[in-house]
Amino acid sequence: MPSGRAPAGVQPGGGSAKLPPPGRARRRWRRETLPALGFLTPFLVLLLIFQYLPLAVMARYSLYDYSLFNPSQAKFVGAQNFIQVFTDPATLQSLLITFIFILGVVALVVPISFIVAVYLNGKLPARALVRTMIFLPVVTSSVVVATLWTFLLNQTGLINSLLQAVHLPPAGFLTDKHQALATIVVMTVWQQLGLASVLFLAGLQSVPRELYEAAEVDGAGVLRRTVSITIPLISRTTLFIVVVMTVFALQAFAPAYIMTGGAPEGTTNLIIYQIYQTAFQLQQPGYASAMSIVVLLFAIVISLIQMRLLRTRWNY
Repeated sequence: MPSGRAPAGVQPGGGSAKLPPPGRARRRWRRETLPALGFLTPFLVLLLIFQYLPLAVMARYSLYDYSLFNPSQAKFVGAQNFIQVFTDPATLQSLLITFIFILGVVALVVPISFIVAVYLNGKLPARALVRTMIFLPVVTSSVVVATLWTFLLNQTGLINSLLQAVHLPPAGFLTDKHQALATIVVMTVWQQLGLASVLFLAGLQSVPRELYEAAEVDGAGVLRRTVSITIPLISRTTLFIVVVMTVFALQAFAPAYIMTGGAPEGTTNLIIYQIYQTAFQLQQPGYASAMSIVVLLFAIVISLIQMRLLRTRWNY
């Protein structure tokens, strides 16, 4: 009984399908793949040398107890360094302060940058100037930014000099344990606001204008359009910004190192600064390597949790 299915290599109309010869397909694969490998190889080599190999070495050193002055006397301690991470009061306090710092940065950057992006997306004057002013701190070195804010906010800085000029007491922006952490949070928000605003702006410009026009015809106001259209459709951008800001805040080092030195009373002792002190001042690089591994795992877990909680079914 004849079948309605055409034989392999035969088109339904009766003609034979022309498959490329094996030699031609192989040459085409070489022509497309080899240039790609040529462009990717330098990047992959650099990534291996400066990213993965140091990570592997750090993972190995996290199992040893030794000093930088005498690394040949390293002593294998197994998981003892990792146990110490979760039992050392100084490290636990540093982790808690870092999490508070992350919450402060993310909670301020996301809404403020969204408002700025909405302004930049509108037909308002001086948009180009505002974009430049907002993004300029992003491309400025964190060391420069931290040094600038130190000059402004230290006990003899510009802000306290102005306060004293109007017969007001100086403020302990960097010396008061109730103000120091909030100060470096504000500085970090100021520096990263431009990046988040540009990302939000890209998301806003991707939302179809027809949706806003249809909502206006239905009588929806600005607030209703923002809640029902804008926020759901840029939720993927919001997720990306939250993850990026979380990882950046977790890696923050310059504010604690330059502005406060972890003081006062350890209230600005961020975890990366604690790792630096442990490795180079206390001469415990093995323990510092274990702390670094834990921070890396925390970053991965926090990012996965955020992606799970903020995942969306919206596509456009």
